[in-house]
Amino acid sequence: MGYTSSATNTSKPRLSAYVLYSSPYSFVAFLLPFYIFELGHGEVEVGIAYASYAAAVVVIRPAAGHLADKAGRRLSMGIGGVLLSASMTLLSLSTSISHVYAAMFLSGVASSLINVAAVAYVSDVGGLEDPALYSKLKIAAAAGAVAGGVSIPAVYILSKLMGYAAAFRLTALAFAALSAAALFHLPEETRHLAVRHHRTDVRVLSCIIIASLLAGLSTGLYGPQVLPFLHDRFSLSPFTAVLAYLPAAISWFVGPRLARPARSSAALGSLVVAVALIGMAYSPSPYIFSAIWVLESLGVAVLSTSLEQMVSRNVAGVYWARGYGVYQGVNNLGYAVGAAVSGYMYPPFLYAVIPAVALSALSLKCLKPQ
Repeated sequence: MGYTSSATNTSKPRLSAYVLYSSPYSFVAFLLPFYIFELGHGEVEVGIAYASYAAAVVVIRPAAGHLADKAGRRLSMGIGGVLLSASMTLLSLSTSISHVYAAMFLSGVASSLINVAAVAYVSDVGGLEDPALYSKLKIAAAAGAVAGGVSIPAVYILSKLMGYAAAFRLTALAFAALSAAALFHLPEETRHLAVRHHRTDVRVLSCIIIASLLAGLSTGLYGPQVLPFLHDRFSLSPFTAVLAYLPAAISWFVGPRLARPARSSAALGSLVVAVALIGMAYSPSPYIFSAIWVLESLGVAVLSTSLEQMVSRNVAGVYWARGYGVYQGVNNLGYAVGAAVSGYMYPPFLYAVIPAVALSALSLKCLKPQ
């Protein structure tokens, strides 16, 4: 299968394909809700669309971890890339909400294969010795998302010529082509180096997985509704609402660098999220909301990176991808539940505070000190 045999810390993971695979994120996260509105639907359908994505992750990600452990990281990422391209193609051809649901579900399958393989790959090439490699992975995803943000002004300009729906579909097709191009930038195959970590700590791993469930539930309760909230509360146009997020993108380059594989890091990250959510719910202007969004994104970045850093330290090396598969699957189970009901809760941020605070307390209680 062409495995590499090095057991040393290379500290130079090849992440160019992961950057490209991350680029549709901004497009889907920020522009899909308004496309759903164009199709004649509302906040409930927006929540269900994102829940469809998360539901696929719940079902597929543990199996994706098994595939990445058995057949290899490169193959898993390659299959995921093909499916991501197919999901963007389906979105470009969509004419009803059922098509959107199907495209989002397929995108969740693709994400399962890509992300589990990517995190396991980083573990292979030195993540145990150098936790900063997980930060580099997060930063690579942020770089892809920022690059994909070019879709926002592109759709705005195209919408003046052909209408929003047509502009959205054309841009989705462009991302389908970009996802296919990423297949030429896949990293080399790696060996899951079990000799570097033999033991699974079931107690601590269980705590990490419960923490991931709470993190997903909190994010799902408010994440899909942020842009509709800005649109309703401050009468912002779709593109102006997106602009409110731009300062928060900085957090995804800074937050992962601050994360540590320690309970204090996870607890602090979730507490920052809880405080920010209260501020977002009561923001008197879009400018203050945008500033608090920076804080929320910083907390999420620190929390998610910290938990991912801890997974490989508490799972036997031979099961790294499967461990990440279960962890990410449970996280998206929480997100799916939260997203599915998010359209019925207003303002969504206050409901999300409860699992965020519970996560902070859980982190201090049962995660290992560093």
